[in-house]
Amino acid sequence: MAFSRRDGSARPTVRQWVSRHPDFLAAVVVIVGFFWRVYLAHAMFFSPDEAWHFSVANQGSLRQAYQASLTLFHPPLLILILYFWRDLGTSDLVLRLPCVIAGSAFCWVYYKWLKIILGQTVAWVGLLLVTFLPTMIDMSADLRQYALMLVFSACAAYLLERAFTRNSPARMLLSSGCLYLAMLSHYSGFLFAASIGVYAMVRMFAERPRARVVAAWIVGQVGGLGLAWFFYEKQITKLAALHQEQPLNRIADWYIAKFYYHPGQDHLLPFLFRGTFGIFRFTFAWAVIGYIAVLLFVAGAVFLLRERPSSPGLPPARLIGVLLLWPFVLSWIAVAGGLYPYGRTRHCIFLAIFGIAGVSLALARMAKQKMASAVALALGIIILCQVFGTPPSFDMFPLADRRRAQMDNAVAFIRREVSPSDVIYLNKSTEFQLGHYLCDQRPIVFDRSVAGFESFSCHGLRVVSSFPYDDAVLPETFSDKWKEMARAYGLEPGSKVWVVEGGWTSGFAETLTWRFAEFSGPEIRNFGRYLEVFSLTVGQPTS
Repeated sequence: MAFSRRDGSARPTVRQWVSRHPDFLAAVVVIVGFFWRVYLAHAMFFSPDEAWHFSVANQGSLRQAYQASLTLFHPPLLILILYFWRDLGTSDLVLRLPCVIAGSAFCWVYYKWLKIILGQTVAWVGLLLVTFLPTMIDMSADLRQYALMLVFSACAAYLLERAFTRNSPARMLLSSGCLYLAMLSHYSGFLFAASIGVYAMVRMFAERPRARVVAAWIVGQVGGLGLAWFFYEKQITKLAALHQEQPLNRIADWYIAKFYYHPGQDHLLPFLFRGTFGIFRFTFAWAVIGYIAVLLFVAGAVFLLRERPSSPGLPPARLIGVLLLWPFVLSWIAVAGGLYPYGRTRHCIFLAIFGIAGVSLALARMAKQKMASAVALALGIIILCQVFGTPPSFDMFPLADRRRAQMDNAVAFIRREVSPSDVIYLNKSTEFQLGHYLCDQRPIVFDRSVAGFESFSCHGLRVVSSFPYDDAVLPETFSDKWKEMARAYGLEPGSKVWVVEGGWTSGFAETLTWRFAEFSGPEIRNFGRYLEVFSLTVGQPTS
């Protein structure tokens, strides 16, 4: 509908105004997504991984923080950022803000990248999906490496396109710099770099850019290879030495074994088939839409590969089709070699950059490139995923079980009920969480003078867990392990031991009482599904 002024001139229609200001509206969408992420970052207590990352960064010097970061299975960028960022505050929200900001910036850069390679309508669909899908929001509200990796990867892809369209060596070097930051954030950044590197080679062969642009790209690739060698020497080989039971190519197999391909147990093609569906299911947070999204992605890639003439101002369609498909092919090669996990896990979230692009193209084609229809399709998918989607229990907690009030109540209970003569006994993952909140985010000094265990004290309370193996609170070993702990620390009969179970497990006390009749007496206090506290007495009969 058009509105008229008194002088007879017509005001622009709403549709015309929207078409003239798409970037302004996209910025509004990103801002809404930012505040959604801020809300989640404020509402949730730290997961074990988040508390672990902060404990690694919470050191007395930058050198110590870097050395501690080499014990993680990730590059050090997040740890180095946290080391300086903690001076601004140590609340959950403040510590998560770098990831919230990075996750929101990713949405904007992703929109600008899609606009260059696939057009305005596809860009809007992709913007809505990466901004409001449950998994993409959760990834940005967690203190982990993935939001940093995503934003730097998107910046690298965007600057690469600008380098080709403007024939700019400077933008090519900036693209390589962003790739370095992505690789410094997470090891999946190396797969992203390899994927976009192949695309760049094909693009240069097809378009013959200036020699200085090619030279700048080569310099960037050499730097990337040097960075890969540095991490191999300084971190990966050392981690392999710590986990000698695992082969070097499957260095993280001990905690995400189900996502690694094992030639003696798995069949490659079914594994890749399940893993590919799993990636889309993880990205969209609902199995139904995840399976449909795979078909939409394939359809979008086929559209590009079959499309001969490119739209004015856009890169060659077939090259974009190669760009969307090649990261999956490269991941399959890495999976077959046992080099990287694959499936419904956040380790593969870099593939969402390409997967959502293909899905967005298919939705735009279904809507016949009509902006309103395409946006309506995207919003329908988002609403369905928000209503019916559930996070994978092994990777993310539902919000109801991660509300900060649950942890506050648990810590208040421990401080009220546990006396200085008691012992708090827990596993390593829960130790990171409880230590973070019980010690008021201060650095923790561990005492490992007792073989097989480690301990620390906060506010006069003593906390003990097993070391170096995380077998303190497991149903299979608990009956003997806690008695071993009582002997090692000289606990007298009648001493009280408080068992705290958190992390990613639930119902430990119930499992314990079901398997061992001698443990049927303790009163269990639950603080959500993933945090429980109960007490045992040294000297009580066990079997």
